[in-house]
Amino acid sequence: SQPASQPASQPASQPASQPASQPASQRKRWVCLGEIIAKSPFKQAGASELEALRVEKGDVRLLPSSRNEDWWTDEQTAGDWLCEGEVITLGRARYANLKYHKGKFVSSNNHIITPKDRSCVSGRYLFHFIQQNAKKFYIDTSTYPKLDTDTFNNFLIPLPVLARQQEIVDVLDKFVNLTASLTASLTAEKELRQKQYEYYRDRLLSFEQL
Repeated sequence: SQPASQPASQPASQPASQPASQPASQRKRWVCLGEIIAKSPFKQAGASELEALRVEKGDVRLLPSSRNEDWWTDEQTAGDWLCEGEVITLGRARYANLKYHKGKFVSSNNHIITPKDRSCVSGRYLFHFIQQNAKKFYIDTSTYPKLDTDTFNNFLIPLPVLARQQEIVDVLDKFVNLTASLTASLTAEKELRQKQYEYYRDRLLSFEQL
């Protein structure tokens, strides 16, 4: 049976820790997302305000709640909207449109989360896990999908040691970077790389043998 805090859509609950006989690098514990993430207090611009900040060349990432990924501005244009940190954003008004950024940014209409303790969880590992399960966190409404905070906070995440998290991140990031580097003329190749990324992400984050 499932624990009371476990969403019905998730698999049966997992053990809180692994047997001590396992190598340290393979041990993991299961925790609720709400225990390891913090909702960020970063200020956010409106959608039209954010789009008005766009410049052709800039070093400040713009993070809209839409799927647009390659929006940038500069510090002078960003003005009082400028923020800095390692963040994961989930769109408030649609399915996830998940983004990760570490550095200077301006956000609009997102749920912004950060790791509470980077000594036990990698922000990038957290990003890949949330991306794997993103649609499970949203519920349909009469207007648009909405993030279900209770489901999100109570969702179980496997948490291996930090070194193992980084190994997983290194593998998955290679596929992300390869997919991003492919041009539109290589649509079939890009789709293949995306499927490869999803395959390895699902296997690595479920800790199945490859």
